[in-house]
Amino acid sequence: MIMELQKTFKESYMKTLRDAVKSGEALPLYAKDSFEIDQTQIKRLANVRKPENNVAETMVELCNDDFKAAVLLYEAYRDISPLLASNETFWAYLTHTDFYPYTQKRWPNVKNGTASSNYVLDHWFVGNNGLLRNSCASLWWCIYNSIDEMRGNPYELSEILFSNYTLRVIVFGSGILIRHREAMIGILEFLKNNPDVCQSIELRGQFITKYFNRLGAVKQLAFLDRSYFKYVCEQMKDKILSVVKREQLQDESLYNDIV
Repeated sequence: MIMELQKTFKESYMKTLRDAVKSGEALPLYAKDSFEIDQTQIKRLANVRKPENNVAETMVELCNDDFKAAVLLYEAYRDISPLLASNETFWAYLTHTDFYPYTQKRWPNVKNGTASSNYVLDHWFVGNNGLLRNSCASLWWCIYNSIDEMRGNPYELSEILFSNYTLRVIVFGSGILIRHREAMIGILEFLKNNPDVCQSIELRGQFITKYFNRLGAVKQLAFLDRSYFKYVCEQMKDKILSVVKREQLQDESLYNDIV
């Protein structure tokens, strides 16, 4: 059986589409049921197989369940490299072609005419808010960073990550945590074992992220495994629990043990 190679846009074409969205000229196109693509501006990726199953259609049915949609998408594209998964052109191709119906249904402001240029850039491309706003890249990266093949259910921690959109995209989608799998798994293990911390999780998650981002300025966190991140969280659990108001995130005394 001949392997069908995955397609993507030529980078120059992606940039043309992007510029048309930035100017506002292309915004009405995203309200249409399908997106018209210039087929001469598509190329095939060497050694990257296109998924054989009907994942794109099933994704539309899961637009209200990010976790299930993410598992389905990741399973379909689990063999792509992190380098390709960091490529805006690749994800822009998927959101404008196979996963256009999913993206449009998941982010419906384009249909009712209230979508801004930034809204489309975030969810169809990679906008100022990074990969974790793109409708497909965000799902893939969150599973990639939280999957743990050593567990009976490798997606156990992923489900915790997907339990709160703000935690997933805004809090853990910044700083060192966005692509540090060991850090993410260590922190999620801590959250799993300490459900009391998960109350006010958006604020406490911001504190955890801010703490490790500051710690990363003085310590080489990239070389440390999940046990370290879990241990640090356990040691400062009382600090984490004390965070109940947004202004506490600026309280320097909470970070005074970072040297």
